[in-house]
Amino acid sequence: MSITHAEFWLCLARAFLPPTERAFQTALREDLVDDLAALAGELDYPLDEELAALRRSLAGIDGPELLVSYSRLFLVPGEEHPNINAGVYIDGTLHGDTVRRLTERYRAFGLARDEAFADLPDHVAVQLEFVARLYAGDGDGDAPGFLADFVRRWAPLLHEDLRQAESRFELAANPWLALAQVIDKVAALEAPAPQPAPAEEEDEILRLRRQYAGRSPDAADLETIRAALEAQGLDTAHLAVPVAERDAQEGLARLQVPEVPQHKIRSGGARH
Repeated sequence: MSITHAEFWLCLARAFLPPTERAFQTALREDLVDDLAALAGELDYPLDEELAALRRSLAGIDGPELLVSYSRLFLVPGEEHPNINAGVYIDGTLHGDTVRRLTERYRAFGLARDEAFADLPDHVAVQLEFVARLYAGDGDGDAPGFLADFVRRWAPLLHEDLRQAESRFELAANPWLALAQVIDKVAALEAPAPQPAPAEEEDEILRLRRQYAGRSPDAADLETIRAALEAQGLDTAHLAVPVAERDAQEGLARLQVPEVPQHKIRSGGARH
């Protein structure tokens, strides 16, 4: 368990949620950099340059401008905006196989999506919050593996996308560029480099992801899945349970944010 690591990743997670409330906007502008700097100092992360850039990007911007910038970057429909659903950088499409893999990883720790959160499991904030939870509990040994399997694969692409977005959008500020650089740098410090898939295998995976992304499995798909699982000697009973009822039947809990009492950016973005 490392509460300091957990607090650091939870601060980053909160910073990628929509800054809709005034108290949260104030916390981002006035507290985020100092909190991250204090935690980085405790963890010996060399982030002076990145945090200085973050401080400059937040200087002089007011709360409404912060919300406008976030909305233009992540919420306005269009193919040229950076993807807050970071699985797109791995799969090349929204709701691809990374969503399934993340859901399985969360379920392995007894977690399921909170119904109040209207987005996919590959949202940047959800993934980083899960990293925080791993560090805050007995799963801290699993955090480097999660970072390598997911975060290290999309972080440099998100960072580059945000850098290029500055020339496409007229933004009052883009603090998420510096934050993405922090994520990329710290993930590289904490986790090994991800292993690339063989080129032919990767091409076939991408083809299948494009073919099946965005639709629910039909009866033929389920039969294919059942045959594949049975061939590996694996249980298939869960396939008979509708997805909407599966979490309740299996007793899975909602994702709960780990308690972080020491710093100002915390659950819900409120200051204290």
